[in-house]
Amino acid sequence: MNAFKQCWMKGLGVLVIGLFILPEVSDARGLRRRDCFSRRNRSASMGRMMGDRNARRLVKNAWARMGASCDQVDRLAALIADTPLARPFQSGDFAGCFYLGYTDALWDELDQVYRRCGDQCFGTGTDIGRISAQGYCAASIAVDGLLDPGFIAQPPLPFCGQNLVFGCKSEYVSVATWEMPACQRYTQGRFERTFENSVRQDCFVPFDVPVFDQGSLF
Repeated sequence: MNAFKQCWMKGLGVLVIGLFILPEVSDARGLRRRDCFSRRNRSASMGRMMGDRNARRLVKNAWARMGASCDQVDRLAALIADTPLARPFQSGDFAGCFYLGYTDALWDELDQVYRRCGDQCFGTGTDIGRISAQGYCAASIAVDGLLDPGFIAQPPLPFCGQNLVFGCKSEYVSVATWEMPACQRYTQGRFERTFENSVRQDCFVPFDVPVFDQGSLF
């Protein structure tokens, strides 16, 4: 896995379609990322593959409309962050893994665009945080909560700077706790550790840096 993808590949995130058209919450609980790759769970595997296909199509079509111009790469990332995703036709594990599969393919496609243009990273961390938060919320709502991925110590970012880390973290928390009310319950209580570890992994937040700013209500 190349350095850019190691830096920004998401463990949980993908684009969300909006609170009012999310799949219905199912009785499936405790979805882990590895479940989306399991041959024993055909529904989860199919959801991941469909999410992969949709994400690649979205990025390629958007990039083509921009004329594949390298001065548009940051605009492409911002456009992807604000573009709604078509609704998965099933709920439960299928929907949860659809979002996770979407993330993998999304960052792979963006990685390829940035590298073809000679850029090492996004121009802003807020796009990363928004995409990741929307994806965390979509997957959490789809399966009524994800299992804690655990804290994985992330190496310091080899490029881009700490402003991207804090921009990503702040936007992630803001979207998940304020902009998407249905997601709020998946950021606190028994899901607090899951949420915090997801933010740390997606935004490369060190263990000694708090995820929630002082004075936050959550």
